[in-house]
Amino acid sequence: MAQGGLKLKSNKPSSKISRLVHKKQKRKQLSKGRKAFAAKGRKVTLAKQETQTTKAINSKNETVVAARALGAGNTFSLKDIKEAGKKELGKQKHDLRKRESKSSKMSERLKEQLNKLK
Repeated sequence: MAQGGLKLKSNKPSSKISRLVHKKQKRKQLSKGRKAFAAKGRKVTLAKQETQTTKAINSKNETVVAARALGAGNTFSLKDIKEAGKKELGKQKHDLRKRESKSSKMSERLKEQLNKLK
């Protein structure tokens, strides 16, 4: 028997696989991204609106979280977050009082109307 005369698997990759790899690499190099080409017109305004809304949502969430933390008794070293949390707590308390007074006034009015009907 001849030694080493028969190989089951070759070390070279097949030509199809190597062609696919080269094509994929070329596509990656040719792809255009947002960083390379600046957006124009409608896309710019949409992007600006999106960033503005996300900033507004983030700041609102930050104040709500600060209010919850201050309400729970935690302390903050950042003064602006602390003040925003205090203001938000005040707003929440004011809204709660408003809702409670409305409901009590409505129940009183309904009681008065019932008494008039009797």
